[in-house]
Amino acid sequence: MGIQGGSITSTKVELISSMVLTIGYSLATLSTILALQEEEANEQARTSDAQNQSVQFRQMHKHLSHLNNRLDSIERKLNRY
Repeated sequence: MGIQGGSITSTKVELISSMVLTIGYSLATLSTILALQEEEANEQARTSDAQNQSVQFRQMHKHLSHLNNRLDSIERKLNRY
């Protein structure tokens, strides 16, 4: 084996370089796919956070409205006396 045995040929080098290029392209494609998936996951997290915040705002509005109604009721009672 080795160079002396003539086992390394241009065909083998071309085959190996083709395999390396194919692996490189595959890794680049995989990297792109993973980046897109991460971006999508981040966007979903932001959307989820926005939805959670919207729910919290609605709950806060409900509580504040209830509190405002109670304060109005107390004020009316105080004005009667």
